[in-house]
Amino acid sequence: MSDWVKIENEIYFIKDCVVQLSVMAHATINIEIDLKKYPTYSDFFFNMYENKTKFDLIGKEFDGKGTQIKSIDCNSSRMNISLRCDLLNPSNISERRDEIIDDLLNNDNKNNIN
Repeated sequence: MSDWVKIENEIYFIKDCVVQLSVMAHATINIEIDLKKYPTYSDFFFNMYENKTKFDLIGKEFDGKGTQIKSIDCNSSRMNISLRCDLLNPSNISERRDEIIDDLLNNDNKNNIN
């Protein structure tokens, strides 16, 4: 199963996620998306980038508050997104287990289903 992130109550499946911590409170998160598998994701992330939208980003192992897209690199098959979040909190996966399972099983976003 792929990794995933949750933004605005929608789940987006990703190929990879790397978190870079800094001495300050903020962190940099890099995610990679398979555009061949999820081609509609590009419009969503480009809109977030162009509108300079701040959002909360939830992953399996973290919650990123005040997240904003710093840069996007893409080609026809993949998209690499660099995000900056104001505050990164590690999350205890066992405490969120039921919520995560419900989100994944009930995800009816047509953009995520092939």
